[in-house]
Amino acid sequence: MTESLDENVDLLRSVAPLLINESVDEFAALRKELKNEIQPEGVIEQMYVDDFAVLIWEILRLRRYKTVIINNSRLAALRGILEQLLCRPDFDVDGHEKAAEDLARSWFDDKKAQARVATLLRKFGLDEGAIEAEAFRSCAEDLERLDRMQALAEVRRDKALRCVADYRQILSKQLQQSTDRILDNDEVPRLVAMRKRSD
Repeated sequence: MTESLDENVDLLRSVAPLLINESVDEFAALRKELKNEIQPEGVIEQMYVDDFAVLIWEILRLRRYKTVIINNSRLAALRGILEQLLCRPDFDVDGHEKAAEDLARSWFDDKKAQARVATLLRKFGLDEGAIEAEAFRSCAEDLERLDRMQALAEVRRDKALRCVADYRQILSKQLQQSTDRILDNDEVPRLVAMRKRSD
């Protein structure tokens, strides 16, 4: 019986909203873990759990995006810092914008460039944390927008959880009331008695 219920739920389940680079297996593992944790009974509760899985996946995606956005801003941040440092009169670097661009690009995979950048930063009382800080500053508006989107997704997640709890409470009350009505009904004992006589 459980298998047929699962098959029915599968028919009702919407396709997971995964991006091309996201793992179907990881999403399925998340759904399975939630299903084991919440233990939905029936199609309606399973639909709530599926919605819950999608919301959690969305929250995880938004968290990942924050890191990606900051990492993607590092080159521009480093280039901007180097342009400011190399244009100072004590450096006398011709074409400081081009020099800053080349050094910034080399910094990601060239040990000599990394050492030169570290030396330049130290000369002005900075360290590599300045690169992350500038990257963060340059994309602060995007990060703030992601924070708002994440907060909304978390509100929707909490609401989905409350829906499961409310549904279970309502169903429990309905079952209790139905049971009480049946047990309070005077006809029930006679039906049972009649059934025994006919056996």
